[in-house]
Amino acid sequence: MSLKRRTYDIRVKDSIFNPHTNERKEGIAFFRKKGKTMFYKVNLYLEGNDLPFIKKVTYHLHKTFKNRERVIERTPGNFNCKLVLWTWGLFTVKIEIEDITGRKFHLTHYLTYGNEITKGQVKWKKE
Repeated sequence: MSLKRRTYDIRVKDSIFNPHTNERKEGIAFFRKKGKTMFYKVNLYLEGNDLPFIKKVTYHLHKTFKNRERVIERTPGNFNCKLVLWTWGLFTVKIEIEDITGRKFHLTHYLTYGNEITKGQVKWKKE
């Protein structure tokens, strides 16, 4: 007897640009300054051909976040399970993805938005 396990075409991405708008093309990103620390508005989301099979995502953030565990349901308005967070640093996010059958699988993703900042093609807006 063989067990057929589905593998999904799903990738975790992050960006200082909103994947739901044309902000990426315009190079607009948002920041806040608290004291001497600069915080960046970061979008964490899924990409891939198998997004329609995803029910929800649980993002496990760095221990310095008050609400470390964030559950995002996939909806027509948020088809790629986007989570917006404000952060000042890069860290590894642990991700639990649940498909429409209830099967769960885990990924990790090291934030890469710092690469976008250093490219110098960003128009900053204070939020």
